Amino acid sequence: QVRARLKALDDAELARQSEAVCERLAKNPWYRESHSIGVFLSMPKGELRTEPILRHAFAEGKRVFCPRVMGDGWMEMLEVRSAEEAANLPKSKWKIPEPLPDSPQADPADLDLILVPAVALNLQGGRCGHGAGFYDRYIQRGRAGAASAGRRCRTVGLGLLEQRVDDIPEDAHDERLDGVVFPDAEFMAEEAGAPGRAGADGAGGD
Repeated sequence: QVRARLKALDDAELARQSEAVCERLAKNPWYRESHSIGVFLSMPKGELRTEPILRHAFAEGKRVFCPRVMGDGWMEMLEVRSAEEAANLPKSKWKIPEPLPDSPQADPADLDLILVPAVALNLQGGRCGHGAGFYDRYIQRGRAGAASAGRRCRTVGLGLLEQRVDDIPEDAHDERLDGVVFPDAEFMAEEAGAPGRAGADGAGGD
């Protein structure tokens, strides 16, 4: 059971894995080429910490947008301007930091890369979320808008070792991810839409 494994993680191991995911993501070509990215802000426990990614993204001069729940099943990504701002944002009823409602809002189609949380992930781009559908709907909007503009809105799931599973059931509304990054492995789908490839130990998917 993934949730039980996550609950057993201590802070030191969570921090180690989070740093390892950040280091691997920093070498990812989609991340390196991105100018505007969507980044989730972490739950207080049992989820990869995105603070290292935020610090790296701001140091690289990227524009960073983070999720805010706007209504039932509806979220938007609003701009956060520094790691310090992110650390001091008010928390939602789920104890997750959220940008202030008057912050600049991204059109999902304009984001070069969306970093996606999950309960479980596999190395084929499959994702099991928390069940509310926030990200599936947001990704659908981003992909549709980007496609009409002749560009790509890429999505990458970030996971801890305890969140990697082999099989994830998929429903019609589930959006398969373009990539997945774990501390020790990653997956990046082929640009042409062919089946993706998995790589480990810095192989970057080759």
